[in-house]
Amino acid sequence: MTTTTHSTTVKFAITFTALALGIGVVSSAPQLNSVSFDPGFISAGDRVNISANLQETDYPDRTWDEDKTLKAVLKADNRLAREYVTIEDDRDESIGFLYPNGVWNQRYQIKVDSGAPQGEYDFEIHLQYLEDGEPIEIPTGSGSQYTIIKEFSMPVDREGVDISGNVVETDPKTPRPGDSYTDMKIDFTNTGNKPIEEIDLRPETPKLIETAYSEDEKFFIDRLNEGEKSSRTLSLDLDDDLEPGLHWITFKAEYEDESSNTYTEELEMPLRVEGRPDLEVIDQKVEMKAGETSELRFNISNTGDQDAESVTARVLAERSQPFTLNDRSDYIGEVEASETAESVLSISSDRTADLKSHQIKIQLRANGDSEEGDNSVYTFTENVEVVLEERTESFLIYIGLGGALIALILLVYRYRKRKNAEQEKQDEEVQGGEE
Repeated sequence: MTTTTHSTTVKFAITFTALALGIGVVSSAPQLNSVSFDPGFISAGDRVNISANLQETDYPDRTWDEDKTLKAVLKADNRLAREYVTIEDDRDESIGFLYPNGVWNQRYQIKVDSGAPQGEYDFEIHLQYLEDGEPIEIPTGSGSQYTIIKEFSMPVDREGVDISGNVVETDPKTPRPGDSYTDMKIDFTNTGNKPIEEIDLRPETPKLIETAYSEDEKFFIDRLNEGEKSSRTLSLDLDDDLEPGLHWITFKAEYEDESSNTYTEELEMPLRVEGRPDLEVIDQKVEMKAGETSELRFNISNTGDQDAESVTARVLAERSQPFTLNDRSDYIGEVEASETAESVLSISSDRTADLKSHQIKIQLRANGDSEEGDNSVYTFTENVEVVLEERTESFLIYIGLGGALIALILLVYRYRKRKNAEQEKQDEEVQGGEE
C-alpha cells in the first residue's frame, strides 16, 4: 500500500465527528465515531488513507451473537467524489463481529485525480450485519433496516501537482514566415504544491512549423520543487507559406510525483508570427532577337502583408547562357503591399545563340517595413523567360558585299585601263607604219 505524505500534515488528524442521524440511544446500529485522513491536508493527485472508527454502544450486558458479522463498505456520495476519486480499497467484505462498546478501526484507500478541484468530497459508509453471509435487519430507533448509511466529508484543500509553461522571449523578437532557427525560450514552472520528477516534454508543432534540430523533439527535466522553474529553448523553422497570426506550440508533458504517481497534461505555448513582404515577378516572358540589345522589362508584385523598402532587381545570368548584361541591377525603391512596380534592365544576346526559350534568374532584394519594426533583409529568386525567335542581320555581310563590289570595280577599272593602253599602243604602231 502506497501512502502519500506531506511535510506539514498531521497524520491521522481527526477531521470529522459522525452525526447520530436521528438514531436513538436504544439503537443497536454501530456508530461512526470519527474519520481521519492521511495526509491531513489533501491535494489533487494524492493517494489518501481513510481511517473510520466504528463503535457499538447499545449492549450494556455485553451479550453478542458471534455468528453475526459486520460489513462496512465505502461509497462515493456526491458528484465530486464520483467524478474525481477512485476508491482503490472499499473493504467490500466482512470485518468480523463488533463487540459491544468495542471500537473497530476500518481503513480505506482512495486516489484523488490530479485534475480534481478544491471542495468537499462526500462519502458514505454502508453498514450491514450478516448472518451466514446474508444481510439481516438492524434495529434502529425508528424501526429496522438492512443497511445503515453513515456519511462524512473529505476536504480537498489545494490543487495538486501541476506544471505550466511561459514563453519568456523569442529570437528574432518578431518571428516572420520564412525565418529559420526561430528560438523560443520557455520557462517551465512547478505551479503545484509538491515536487515533481522525471519530467518529459515533447513539442508538437502545427503545419508549416517544424523543429529545427532533432534534439528539439524532446526535453527532459529531472526534478522541479514547488515553485521552481527551469528554462529550455525550442528552435523552429517557419515555412515561407506560413500565415501571419497566432500559432500554438503544444507540449505533451509527462511526469511523476514523489510517490511515483504518473501525470499527463498538455501545455500550449503561443507564437505570434508577423507579416512580411513577398515579392514575385509577373509578366515573365520577354521576346527578342539573337544578336540584338534589348530592354528586359518585367513587373514585380508585392503579394505579402507588409511594404517592401529599397527593392532592387539583379540579373543572375550564368556563363553558359548567351547573354551579356549591360545593366546588372535596377533600383526600384518601395513597393507597397498588393502593389506592382516595373523593372527595366538592358541585356544583349549573342547572334549565334540557340533560337529557343531561355530562363534568366532574377534576384529581388528588399528591406522590411521599417514602420512595422521589420529590419530584416529579404531575397527572392525568380525566373524571367527570354524567347529568341530569330536572328539579326550581321553588318559584316554588308561590309563584305561592299568590299567585293569595290574590288570588282577596281578590277574592271584596271582591266579597262590596260585595254585602253594596249589600244593606244596599237594605234601608234599603225600610224608609224603609214609614215
